[in-house]
Amino acid sequence: MISRKTRRGIIALVLLTGVSFWAAREQREDVPQHVTGLDPKLNYVLRDFELQVFDAQGKATLNMQAPVLSNDPALEIGTIEKPQLVLYQQDITWNLTADSATITADKEHVELLGRVYLQRTGLLPSDRIELRTSEVELEVTPQTASTVEPVSLFDGINHINAVGMYLDMMNDTLQLKQQVKAIYAVN
Repeated sequence: MISRKTRRGIIALVLLTGVSFWAAREQREDVPQHVTGLDPKLNYVLRDFELQVFDAQGKATLNMQAPVLSNDPALEIGTIEKPQLVLYQQDITWNLTADSATITADKEHVELLGRVYLQRTGLLPSDRIELRTSEVELEVTPQTASTVEPVSLFDGINHINAVGMYLDMMNDTLQLKQQVKAIYAVN
């Protein structure tokens, strides 16, 4: 049998537990206050980030990775160290890498700088193209790339060098601007 003193202790312990639970629950039910006056243009740095963009059907259209992404709200420019971008199109994949990149606040204009490498791969061996240059202006929505710098192109067989280019990734056209020199492999 339980003594009267033990029974009172158990009842007191249950009452104290109930009161503690009720007090803690009351504090959790408080609605957090909304923050007002917060400036959405923040100065931030992301490390080892990955961005994935999907279309309306849930299919991947873009993947971007980099060790560092920093945003400067005063200049409205993001800076990316060693970006690696993969752009997915139907049956074609574009891989873009560079030493650094800058991106505008509207996320529509990207400038790739340093050792810039663009590679197109697809289902067929003839889909392969490699471009190397030192600077590329990338327009995101129309999926175009251009430069006025020297460009080296390799399609797996032939080598072409030029100064300046305009690449339309959606329409699969490449325009070399000037001083075009080609070395064609003859079968």
